[in-house]
Amino acid sequence: MPWTAIVNPVAGRGRTQKLLPELERAASDAGIALHVSPEPGAPTKLARAAADDGHDLVACGGDGLVTEVAGVAADTGRRLAVVPTGAGNDFARVLGYDPKQPLRAFDALASGHDRVVDLGRVNGRWYTCVTASGFDAEANRWANTVRRLSGTTLYVAAVLRTLAVYKPHRFRVTVDGESLETTAWLVAVGNGPAYAGGMRVTPDARLDDGLLDVTIVGAMGRPEFLRNFPKVFKGTHVGHPKVTTRRGAHVELESLDASIPMEVYADGERVGPLPGTMEAVRDALNVRVP
Repeated sequence: MPWTAIVNPVAGRGRTQKLLPELERAASDAGIALHVSPEPGAPTKLARAAADDGHDLVACGGDGLVTEVAGVAADTGRRLAVVPTGAGNDFARVLGYDPKQPLRAFDALASGHDRVVDLGRVNGRWYTCVTASGFDAEANRWANTVRRLSGTTLYVAAVLRTLAVYKPHRFRVTVDGESLETTAWLVAVGNGPAYAGGMRVTPDARLDDGLLDVTIVGAMGRPEFLRNFPKVFKGTHVGHPKVTTRRGAHVELESLDASIPMEVYADGERVGPLPGTMEAVRDALNVRVP
């Protein structure tokens, strides 16, 4: 079956644009079509047109583009491959791609193998890695306005900035019918283990268990939060006594303080205001991996 590559030229804060001539050569050498998205929203249209023509899909960009194209692949029964040229590349990394050598991903089209994985849905929208609300949603919102930083450096800067302005919020978290009311810095619901360029917020999440992992970082002082923040890169933060974890197929997240607007983000992109309903969709996507 032929492949079509969809490129987000602004992914990676300029990295993908610089790589575009090499991406075009690699696609040509692999004998596949390549389309550069001209504007937000266009990747879905380009991917759906390619799928309708019987093509499998290659997403060239970051987690936002990958999620967008993965949703089309899931809806149409096509395979997905990833060329990781974004700032985070968390889904690509857990699938075995190397973001430091993104062009090597084209080798997987000929020599890789297929793997069936789960996806998440939040308020009816597909996601690949992590949906979150609270502290990290605000950090994500601010990070999306910054152009001078990228990758982990950007997300650390976003954490430090958000720490100065954000306060823990009252949430109700319901996992497979069991509810918990809590004051928390953040609530993350992971289909995969990491987001934001390697922050393992739901470290035990697996792409093939039909479940979502929930991490709730409870209220603690700012100095304590800051001291423990680096642990998220290894996933050891879940051992903190004020961090709660849950696992289930269906998660509902509600704000218990209507005076402060709370939004939900998925794979770095805004979904909308709470409430949020997340569900695991088992075996939703066929991916080509190295």
